[in-house]
Amino acid sequence: MVSEALGLAGWRLPSLALAGKGDTPNDGVLEPDEVWVERARRHPDAFAELVRRFQSRIYSLTYRMTGNREDARDLTQDAFIRAYDGLSTFRPNGRFSPWLYRIAVNLCLNHLRRRREETDLGEIEYSLRSGTLEEVVENREMEKTVARAILSMPTHYRSPLLLRHISGLSYEEMTQVLDMPLGTVKTRLHRARELLSARLRLEGVEGIG
Repeated sequence: MVSEALGLAGWRLPSLALAGKGDTPNDGVLEPDEVWVERARRHPDAFAELVRRFQSRIYSLTYRMTGNREDARDLTQDAFIRAYDGLSTFRPNGRFSPWLYRIAVNLCLNHLRRRREETDLGEIEYSLRSGTLEEVVENREMEKTVARAILSMPTHYRSPLLLRHISGLSYEEMTQVLDMPLGTVKTRLHRARELLSARLRLEGVEGIG
């Protein structure tokens, strides 16, 4: 099994708290992640070290985005398998962590898109900071309209909106996940809210943004 080869088979569900730089106190003195990427390209067994370093944080992210432990477990495994399969596309001068997080975020977004027809509004907690979304979404059809509007956004706007308002991450956590300065995160989130409002106005929905 691919999951066994990558060190994923039988792993226990980690803590939901986002980890720090690494999953162990000594990660600060260990070799950079990118060194292990290069090793994994030549020796597949080396990828297990990257799984060890990141599985807790990726699981935490996928759980926060989906609200379901089993979905989060499956998406975490999928993220590592896709990362392993895509090592040849990783840029040598890039950083591994944001590349991996982007894979996980995109998997979550695709998963949410597939399940949006049957997802209960309360489960995914569409609650924008301006505070009127729950009042506006009065029926199932309106819920679908909001979900379609969010999920149709470009990823660089969709991701911060989901991370902030569905996953409930703090701004500090978002800077870690998206590998962006705080100012950039806030700017993109503000633009995402504006874009959501504009798209919903085209559908005849007012009061969100």
